[in-house]
Amino acid sequence: MRTRRLLIALLVLTACGGDGFLAGTRFAFDLRTARARWENSGIDSYEITVRRICFCLLTDPVRIVVEDGVVVSRTVMTTGQPLATGQAEYYPDVPGLFAIVDEAMAEADDVDTAFDATYGFPSLINVDWAADYVDDEVTYRTEGFTARP
Repeated sequence: MRTRRLLIALLVLTACGGDGFLAGTRFAFDLRTARARWENSGIDSYEITVRRICFCLLTDPVRIVVEDGVVVSRTVMTTGQPLATGQAEYYPDVPGLFAIVDEAMAEADDVDTAFDATYGFPSLINVDWAADYVDDEVTYRTEGFTARP
C-alpha cells in the first residue's frame, strides 16, 4: 500500500509543470499520431502555404507546391515571385515541418505544436530556442492545404 501511494505521489509531482513526464508523454503521443496520420494519408502531391513569424528578414507567406514528394516551387504570396533559393530552408514541405518539430524537441527550451485534424501535418509550431535569449522565438503556421492528384 505504501509503495502504491509513493508511486501515485511521484506521478502527480512529475505531471506538474510544462516539462512534466505526463506532459512530455502526451506530446510524444500526439506527434506520433499526427505523423502516422500524415504517412497513412498517402499524399505525395500537395500545395501548402507556410507563414514563418519571427524577428527575421522575410515573414511573408510562401506557397509551396510538392509533386511526387519533391518541392517544385515556392512562391512568395505577397509578390507572386519565386522565393529566393537561399530562403528555401525556412519554408519547408510537410516532412521538413516534422523535422523542425523533432529538432525543437531535442534542442529548444519550449515547443508548442498543433496538428491538422484531417491529415496530421503540423499546422502550428511555436519554438523558443533559449529561455534566456530575446527574439530567438519562431512560429510556423500552415494555411490553405490542398492535396493534388
